[in-house]
Amino acid sequence: MNTTRRAFLIATGVAGMPWRSLGIAMPVSTRIWVVDEDLPQSRVLVRRARLTGAGIASLSGDAGWLWIERLSSLHAIGGITRFADAFVLSQLGADAGMRATHHRAFENGAVLWTLDRG
Repeated sequence: MNTTRRAFLIATGVAGMPWRSLGIAMPVSTRIWVVDEDLPQSRVLVRRARLTGAGIASLSGDAGWLWIERLSSLHAIGGITRFADAFVLSQLGADAGMRATHHRAFENGAVLWTLDRG
């Protein structure tokens, strides 16, 4: 697993996830994290999301179906998926007025990304 601390901190900082270690009371994240559980990097993201109370959506099939069924009405989405799934979700997000940010690409084809409504 090659997730650098910097890339992970950037992604979670953009997500507005609370940092309990700072002793600051912050609201629970409203971002939903899309994870491809076949990717080894997703375990770190799932563990962090569960600690902070963020939602998790497992990508176990078609990214377009996941968008239509669960993600299209959300304001903040992030994920670690394969490039093709990240591309599909970012295009669907752009059609809905969301801005995609690419945070990190990994050697195994995984991509760490976020989508935010303007």
